[in-house]
Amino acid sequence: MELSVTQLNNYIKSVFVAEEMLHNVLLTGEVSGASVRGNGVWFTLRDREATIPCVCWEQSRCAVKNGDQVTVRGTVDYWQKAGKINFNVYALVKTGAGDLLEQLKALTEKLKKEGLFDKKKAMPAKVKRIGVVSSRYGAVIHDIMNVTKRRNPSVDIVLYPAAVQGENAVREVCAGIDYFNRTKNVDLIIVARGGGSNEDLSCFNTENIARAVAGSELPIVAAVGHETDFTLVDYVADLRAPTPSAAAEMVIPELISQKDVVLRLWSQMKYSITSRLQQVRTQALGFLNLFPKDFVAVAKNGQVVKSVRDLHPKDKLQICFNDGRIGVTVDE
Repeated sequence: MELSVTQLNNYIKSVFVAEEMLHNVLLTGEVSGASVRGNGVWFTLRDREATIPCVCWEQSRCAVKNGDQVTVRGTVDYWQKAGKINFNVYALVKTGAGDLLEQLKALTEKLKKEGLFDKKKAMPAKVKRIGVVSSRYGAVIHDIMNVTKRRNPSVDIVLYPAAVQGENAVREVCAGIDYFNRTKNVDLIIVARGGGSNEDLSCFNTENIARAVAGSELPIVAAVGHETDFTLVDYVADLRAPTPSAAAEMVIPELISQKDVVLRLWSQMKYSITSRLQQVRTQALGFLNLFPKDFVAVAKNGQVVKSVRDLHPKDKLQICFNDGRIGVTVDE
């Protein structure tokens, strides 16, 4: 059977509409990624193992914030134009703070009391190699490399490829930090990933990664998410950058080009030579002024000529007066 995308999506929509189990459903979970867009309140409802996107078209019924534990009633809907599933919320009741939020608050307080937020290592003054723990795919590593190339192309970037979300993320990010600390082949580490939802960034709120960052012997820059995103890694890292690109900007000094260096040296040398010539000229005029007004002297090759016998045809002479000098050539 051959179908167009529109025909397939319309068929899936009809299945959702016909399935009674997907109507008038009660769900309980924790709110994440809440935002108001247009007339709707959009958020993700999550439990320990899964999430589902939700939308409520009556803002007065769905005044929620991230971390709220809620019970919602609604219908699973399939938006055939985009091929996406939403849970349309008709009613919502808050039941308290979510377990996941409470666990994160408790972990944050625990690590803070242990002093992990206070131990900060200084960034190295000279950076030759940077280790990056991030995905090999996507824009993050390319952004860091582009900034590095622009600011100082002599700095090397060493990527340890790691998943930055999903079930393997915690293990792989910790392994990357451990690798650079064991090999000591870089001057510092950037732990980075692009923006995303709270669920996407959740591995950076885990105790394992937080302790790996805090326990690193090498300085670590956290560059996770966008400027408004904060995770545990941001608090335990030695430096927080608002974006991966900003991380490279912050740790790589801009290299002055060789052309700029030469031009700067030439300008300094030109100034020194000009100043010295002016000084010599002033001293020479001052020296000449010591002699009578009718003073005249003849010199050849810097030596005063005392007798005509010292002169020969085509000799170049300098005749010095009290107020200046001229050059002449002996004819015969």
